[in-house]
Amino acid sequence: MVLFAGGCQSTARQDSYKQVGSVCSFMAPTLSGTRNYAPAGEKDAPDSRIAYADPETPIYCDRPISEAVSAAIELTNYAQALHVSGYFAVLQEKGPYTVFAIPNEPLAHYSAQFRNGLLDPSNSSALKALISYTIVNGKWPVKRIKDAVTKSPTHAFSLNTLAGIPLTFSLDPVSGQPMISNVAGASNHLWVTGIPQSNGVLYFTQSTLAPVFLSQPVTKPAAPKGVVATSLPATH
Repeated sequence: MVLFAGGCQSTARQDSYKQVGSVCSFMAPTLSGTRNYAPAGEKDAPDSRIAYADPETPIYCDRPISEAVSAAIELTNYAQALHVSGYFAVLQEKGPYTVFAIPNEPLAHYSAQFRNGLLDPSNSSALKALISYTIVNGKWPVKRIKDAVTKSPTHAFSLNTLAGIPLTFSLDPVSGQPMISNVAGASNHLWVTGIPQSNGVLYFTQSTLAPVFLSQPVTKPAAPKGVVATSLPATH
């Protein structure tokens, strides 16, 4: 109480609510929320007298990517994967980093392809490879990506990921928005594009793009201490 009265509250961090005067903020889309309300007048009684909307999950531009990922309901599974793989701490660092985060449904679908799921300790190599493949060094907003693609003679360019293998960028011929692909030619469209963060840029993808490691030796993946990404055999 004394500290409060004296105006000594810390302003180092904001809480997870809208802040008047914040640098900027974006509302992350929410598709994973369960909405089981049945309005009165239908055959069965409603589950509640009030229809609760899916909660808004604001993402603030002046926060690190780690906080944005933790706040977004659609990235709950991705946030958990970051913690288990050891890469959450990376996204708390100064960076900058550009992250292509995987939403809940596509990540769950990908995880189901592994026995006991991707978070099982027996699948740690696959988890680290996937998560490190979603992170690129540097700050790459949409305009910078588009400019690099346009200037490239092949209309595509690549950036090395923390997995030590490249993501290739091109523009969707219909929407003109950036899309990413791996060395096998599989592509992934973006859902939320280029939210600025204090330590980089955050994107949401539409699906899971699997890392493909070449048969020849690749650059040793960049990873936090104790983490090794082992090689394996648009709304805004």
